[in-house]
Amino acid sequence: MRFLIDECLHPTLADVAHGAGHEAHHVNFLGLASTKDHDLIPRILEGDFVFVTNNAADFRRLYQAQPIHAGLVIIVPQTPPPQQRPLFLAAME
Repeated sequence: MRFLIDECLHPTLADVAHGAGHEAHHVNFLGLASTKDHDLIPRILEGDFVFVTNNAADFRRLYQAQPIHAGLVIIVPQTPPPQQRPLFLAAME
């Protein structure tokens, strides 16, 4: 699987995905920091990425408008980085 990690989550989530044998990128390292949510959708779809975010409200709405996509993982908001990693790992499993 290919994951794109939102800027609202810790960059080490990409390392968690790599450790599980997946490709992953954090938006900050792709030059997409501060990109509007609706502007990320074309990049997510073109890259066939599963998008990982804690912004449930916006991305559920944006994903509902898509006929098909690779997936969406929502990490509970306000979760500190040490807790984000095991949650993401559990979602991948």
